[in-house]
Amino acid sequence: MMVIAYPDPLVEAHGHRPGSPYVERVWLSALGPASTWLWTRLARVAANQPSVVIDMADLAASLGLGTELGPNSTISRTLSRMVWFDAARRAGDTLAVRTALADLPARRLARAPASARIAHHHLAARPAFPSTPEPVQINDAVAL
Repeated sequence: MMVIAYPDPLVEAHGHRPGSPYVERVWLSALGPASTWLWTRLARVAANQPSVVIDMADLAASLGLGTELGPNSTISRTLSRMVWFDAARRAGDTLAVRTALADLPARRLARAPASARIAHHHLAARPAFPSTPEPVQINDAVAL
């Protein structure tokens, strides 16, 4: 399989790189351990090489996912999970992998365990200027 970087300048500038505490403590609870390890390995490769052909059987075996490559194999399901969570995009035999992950989306964060939500609160990337101002309570009225 050909692995390339999935370009997204905003996420690359403000997101969470492989091995970061946010990926380990927040994304892991949503993505799962096999997909997190696979994303970590492939994101590091994609960040360092413009494109590279990966032996998927060897990659799967190196992650403890067996060597089968069929559509229902562990590595195929793990890749599908990465795509489902938008950590990668696949087109045929090419896999575009994000080199950083954004903060976990609110809908997924709402279903995350309490420890992941607490970690998110402490580790999330915060924009310098919020897109929506927080309401301010003035007497009995709310102002933006």
